[in-house]
Amino acid sequence: MGTSLDIKFAERSESIVTQLGFKDLKSFIKNQALLMLMAKIEKYEAESKHLEAKYHMPFKAFQAKVEELQNKEVFTEDDDYLDWRFAKEAINRLVRQKRELEYA
Repeated sequence: MGTSLDIKFAERSESIVTQLGFKDLKSFIKNQALLMLMAKIEKYEAESKHLEAKYHMPFKAFQAKVEELQNKEVFTEDDDYLDWRFAKEAINRLVRQKRELEYA
C-alpha cells in the first residue's frame, strides 16, 4: 500500500471534501485523524477512570500496591494493573501524536 494518493482519487474527492466544508483534502484527512485520535484518547481515559473508581485510588498508588504484592499472585489485580498501565501509556502516546498532528 503506497503512502501517496493517486491523482485521480484526489481530483474526484476534492470537490466532495470542499462540499463538506474543508478547504482541501489535506485538511480533511488531518481533521479525521484528529477525531480518531480523540476517540481513542476518550476510550482509554474512560477505562482509566473506571479502574480508578474500582480501586478508589490513582494509578500511581495502585502501581505501588501491586509492586508490594510481587511475590503473591492476585490475578485480578495483576490483570487490571496491566490494562491500566496500557491505558495510561496509550493516552500519553495518543496525546503526543495528537499534538504533533495539530501542529503539522
